[in-house]
Amino acid sequence: MANLDRIVNVVITLNTTAIREQSFSDLLAIGPHAVSLTRLLVVTGADQLLEMGMSEADPLYKAVRDVFKQIPTVSQCFVGRQQVDDVDVIVTKASESTYAATLQWRDAAGAVQQGTAVYEGKPADTAATIAQALSAAIAAIDAPVTVVAYANQLTISSNVAGEAFSVKVRGNLTQGLPTSTESLTEALAACRREDDGWYGVALTSREEADVLGAAEWVESNAKLLGVGVAQPGVIDSGIDTDIASKLQQKQYFRTHVWYHARAAEEWLEAAVAGNRFTFYPGGETWANVRLAGITYDNLGEGEARAAHNKNANTFEPFRNFAITQKGKVAAGEWIDVIRFRDWLGEQIKVNVVSALVNLKNNKGKVPYTDGGIEIVTTAMRQVLDLGVSRGGIAPEEVDDELRVIPSYTISAPRAANVPFNDKANRVLNDIAFTARLAGAIHAVNIKGTLTYAL
Repeated sequence: MANLDRIVNVVITLNTTAIREQSFSDLLAIGPHAVSLTRLLVVTGADQLLEMGMSEADPLYKAVRDVFKQIPTVSQCFVGRQQVDDVDVIVTKASESTYAATLQWRDAAGAVQQGTAVYEGKPADTAATIAQALSAAIAAIDAPVTVVAYANQLTISSNVAGEAFSVKVRGNLTQGLPTSTESLTEALAACRREDDGWYGVALTSREEADVLGAAEWVESNAKLLGVGVAQPGVIDSGIDTDIASKLQQKQYFRTHVWYHARAAEEWLEAAVAGNRFTFYPGGETWANVRLAGITYDNLGEGEARAAHNKNANTFEPFRNFAITQKGKVAAGEWIDVIRFRDWLGEQIKVNVVSALVNLKNNKGKVPYTDGGIEIVTTAMRQVLDLGVSRGGIAPEEVDDELRVIPSYTISAPRAANVPFNDKANRVLNDIAFTARLAGAIHAVNIKGTLTYAL
């Protein structure tokens, strides 16, 4: 039978290449834990961490809890793991009940292995004898760990430092608060290698060295770090050795600092990020935000001014409500401007690449002509227009003389004026844009006059 292609030949090209975009609305809470083997978990509620065996006293649980307290808040939260080599399991009560510990680890081939140790409590048992018995049961499952029991506690240690294992307990057992010898920068880098889809960062650690190290890391990795600080020096204008002062001196544009007296128990910075990330970049400000479940700091005007002069942010009461104040990064820029800048740069990059790839597939190439250059500027214009509709770029306005002030301008060379070497190298240079930020109103000054006649 003859082929119909002889009469009609149909070729359909797919110009549907999609480029993965960086999220600017996903938050990573990171700290030591041993409830999973992966570097990253994604949870949609804090209770999911409890179900995995994390303690309510764990700072990581508290940080995620404070994210999901907010209305509105993000739909999910990334949980990053700092390596834990030792896990303490505590027998909280001796009873005739089941005590169980489930361990997971990876074998030499990387496959996940699992074993469960079980001990049935007896009438004569004490917490110490149960700890000893459960220790022996864990040793019998042949996991790559060493178990040592002492009094009512047993410590499970990895046989190889840096090799991850997880522990989940049930019965009258609880896990001690985990610690890590891995630096936060190493943990952040490992999380990024596993999945780079997150943007915001909140630390469980309040140690100054951890904060400064993480601030340096995010600065070179295009993330946005929130830091909660309880140091009294932050609200003391006579001190310049506190964390806020040090971050200000470093002029970090990707770290926002929040003074909070209860920073050891509450994660204000995670809460405000969870709330603000519900808005498109450019459509929010980080000042004048109400937060749920976060204790405000009743600061004096001098204390608040001291913190704000160090570019630290606060959460303070005003009459019968409390709101955030300032909304700046350590270098003094507005947090929302940094987030919008990152989003705008990413969107322009993705849109231009998408146009080049899909049009090239359709037409064979994007020519080095005025028409080809217009393809690039059109892709940019689409993103800038979206920036206007999202509220980051100001709309067209008029001045007192009714002259139109554009939202943005784009400049590009004519193909005839492009240097020979640029054309030979097939590189388009001298594309630029200028856009007017919409900004936000945080405070209003009003002057009025009362008179008997106008």
